[in-house]
Amino acid sequence: MLLTDSDILNVDLQRLYLVYEKWPEYFKDAANISCKLDHEAAFYESVVLCGMGGSATSCDILHDIIHLFGSIPSTVIRGQNIPNTVNKRSLVIVNSVSGNTTEVISNIQEATDRNAEVICISSGGKLKDEAANKGHKHITIPNLALPRASLPYLVVPGLKLINPLLKDSLEEEILMIHTNLSKIFTNISVTVPYDRNVAKKIAGFLDESIAFCFTSPSLFSVGTRFKNSLNENAKVHCLRDSILEASHNEIVPFTFNDSNSPHKVLLVRWGQDYPIVNERFTKVKLFFKEIGQPLMEITAAEKSMINAIMSSIYILDYATIYMAVTRNVDPSPTPAIDILKRI
Repeated sequence: MLLTDSDILNVDLQRLYLVYEKWPEYFKDAANISCKLDHEAAFYESVVLCGMGGSATSCDILHDIIHLFGSIPSTVIRGQNIPNTVNKRSLVIVNSVSGNTTEVISNIQEATDRNAEVICISSGGKLKDEAANKGHKHITIPNLALPRASLPYLVVPGLKLINPLLKDSLEEEILMIHTNLSKIFTNISVTVPYDRNVAKKIAGFLDESIAFCFTSPSLFSVGTRFKNSLNENAKVHCLRDSILEASHNEIVPFTFNDSNSPHKVLLVRWGQDYPIVNERFTKVKLFFKEIGQPLMEITAAEKSMINAIMSSIYILDYATIYMAVTRNVDPSPTPAIDILKRI
């Protein structure tokens, strides 16, 4: 795959790749956003994270972090109904880059009726108006061309909001994201050739295939994000699951794949995975080797979970842009969604 600057310019007409080039700086800027809860940490009994599409990636990441390091349970809501257990001691974070997502607007009304503490994050729109009308906090962020590209400004305020609810502070790790992604960028940018560019290698490996992404359970949000970015940027389907769950169901159909199968498997690991996860990856790799199933593996080496998540997402999002370019598909537009909105 010999992607050149002209290839990118000829296909990525809205220059989405330029937004990703600036992600390290956007994360640095987002760390300056002021975020504060109304109560001390001991007040809260649950966290509810609401979002749709690209705006929901932040919800998935926060949920992964709370699951491992939090002191109270969290739930991700992609849809209209929030849990019946939500009450005045619940924190409800509502995400929508555009601020006009129908589903999350309804989440505000339900959460308000339950007397929950609601904090909205958007670039404006109806969400900002609803927050003002109902007396809720609103954090205004930039809209970086597309919701999926605006992740730095969605996830950092969310991380700062949940930070008091975690066993250990994330403040230093949040500040590290900028430095970490800056280093990664030097290895995955457009100017880095294929043989030294892991993002281009992933795109080349998955090209003209049906992608399966199996992740460490701690990086499940990464797999979901990769699926969504493949859908929206490269306009291809992808199936994803954690390696533990996949080894109980998703691997079964592979038994009957023939040599002409279009399936390709990407394994996404974390260097800090638990022994049971490492063992399962080893067994699944041996199984795929036995049946001749093509696979590729990447490992996030960062000790910090949030930095492992963000570095993996950065690499994989770039891979979806490269894959779009090789398919001669502009990564920015989502025609099917436009048709649904028009209908």
